[in-house]
Amino acid sequence: MPLLSWEKDVIAIGYDLFLDGDLVGEIRNERISNNSYVKIKDQKYFFESIGIGPKSINIIDMIKRVKIGRVKFNALQSKVNITLLDEEYIWKPKNMLRNKWSIYSKNKEPILDAKSFKSDSSSVDDESDLLLNFCGIITLLRLRLNG
Repeated sequence: MPLLSWEKDVIAIGYDLFLDGDLVGEIRNERISNNSYVKIKDQKYFFESIGIGPKSINIIDMIKRVKIGRVKFNALQSKVNITLLDEEYIWKPKNMLRNKWSIYSKNKEPILDAKSFKSDSSSVDDESDLLLNFCGIITLLRLRLNG
């Protein structure tokens, strides 16, 4: 299984994503709007923040120009529901500092565990796993900026 890793970029407006050490994607954040542009290999996605603060984020496939998912924060920001390509997931912090977090499938199986805000790594199967990882990183970023 390939190893996915990410690091905060040099200019601190996003993250670089590596698969087995090779650069395969990036997140670039808009500072004012909280929107994010995501590139994974040849695919481009736009994470559009809706409302003030971390309420919800639409995930848009920029090539097909269609909405493919949504990130919805609960009122207490103790968990986040992610819908991606018609699959449902739950993002939860594992501690009060929110520097450890996990993404679970609808049947409560852990899919991803991450230990850090600035960088970490995880095993992935395919491109949808890469995008799900980006959802987790962007979720953490929104909570840190707005929570």
